[in-house]
Amino acid sequence: MNAASPQAAMQAWLLHAAPGMAARIAGGSDVDRAHRLRIYADAYRLRLLQVLAEDYPVLRKAVGGDAFDRLCTGYLSAHPSRHPSVRWLGAGLPDWLHGAGQPEARVALARFEWAQGELFDAADALPCDEAALRTLQPEAWPSLRLELIPALRLHADIGNAPDRAAAVAEGHAPARWRRHRVTWLLWRQHWDVHWRALPADEARALACVSAGGRFADWCGELAGPQPALRAAGLLKRWLADGLIIAVHTDPPAPALFPSDST
Repeated sequence: MNAASPQAAMQAWLLHAAPGMAARIAGGSDVDRAHRLRIYADAYRLRLLQVLAEDYPVLRKAVGGDAFDRLCTGYLSAHPSRHPSVRWLGAGLPDWLHGAGQPEARVALARFEWAQGELFDAADALPCDEAALRTLQPEAWPSLRLELIPALRLHADIGNAPDRAAAVAEGHAPARWRRHRVTWLLWRQHWDVHWRALPADEARALACVSAGGRFADWCGELAGPQPALRAAGLLKRWLADGLIIAVHTDPPAPALFPSDST
């Protein structure tokens, strides 16, 4: 865009209060032109605040509308809209809240809500079922790799934010903030976002799976005296939750001494 164009001048004035915009407005007195510009700027600011409120409805309810608008005004001053789509306007809000010294409870709630939005935007994928595993030969299981759906996230830094969000969304007072270290699984299934707190061994196993680990690798992360049974139970649940879209195994190793076919 030409730096001297009216559009560029308006953008510079909106985002950085650059001088000279009023002189480009035709007709009226200086006071009238300034008033008209202010109406436009207020409408623009209110629209951005509305976008953030739509992305973070539970956080807004938790802190109150006025407090939320003040927080978001500070955020927008530090992070003016730069993307063609306002969908990504609020991407930096959780980190900004953290850097601004906001309470951990607010930061965690914002991280949780943004993760939910990411799940809605994630690519669609058709989950597989148990039939994909029934044909595997016993020798193939150690090298088995699971491909997870794109609409899946693991979060270990949000405390009990999901429980607090659920309470606020239902019109109840949020539970007391707890910082406890627990990994949450968030995923989208049938266009609904689900979440649950994971036992420590399942969290380690899913992290290993998402990093491309083999069955033999993540079985070693499981608790209890019978990891194979625990692994079978987890596989059944992951399949039922629609978390797996494909299974892969390493090709069989070539024979050290091929037989002579001649």
